[in-house]
Amino acid sequence: MESNESKKIGLWMDQSHAIFVSCQNNEAYVMEEIESPLESHVRFPGEGSDMTRFGTALGGTSNNENKKNNTYTNQLKKYFNQLKKKIPAKGEVLLVGPGVLKNQFFKQVSENKNLSSVKIHMKDVDKMTINQLCAMVREHYHSKK
Repeated sequence: MESNESKKIGLWMDQSHAIFVSCQNNEAYVMEEIESPLESHVRFPGEGSDMTRFGTALGGTSNNENKKNNTYTNQLKKYFNQLKKKIPAKGEVLLVGPGVLKNQFFKQVSENKNLSSVKIHMKDVDKMTINQLCAMVREHYHSKK
């Protein structure tokens, strides 16, 4: 049985993983950790320093950059879809993490009609332990009462 109170969660996200933290009754705990499908650069044997396979591309430029961009875009879409499925349709999300990935995710959630009623707050944070993350989420929602 669900309460009428909206769900309050914290979401740490970066390129390697995401951590969902729930905040209920002034207590915060880790709900789930999701590994990111984003891969760092994969080097093939014989690949040259210009990121083309087997040295310079004779006859023009390589399409490796295009392939790598498409691969990254597809992995990012998969990652964001995994995260969007975990966000409650009615609730609040404290989105924290380094870099611009959380900004891109915020834009994706904002454009999703199913999640239009979700309130999202963002904070830039470089590094945190899980205990610090839980404390930040608890403090964020406790101070709003």
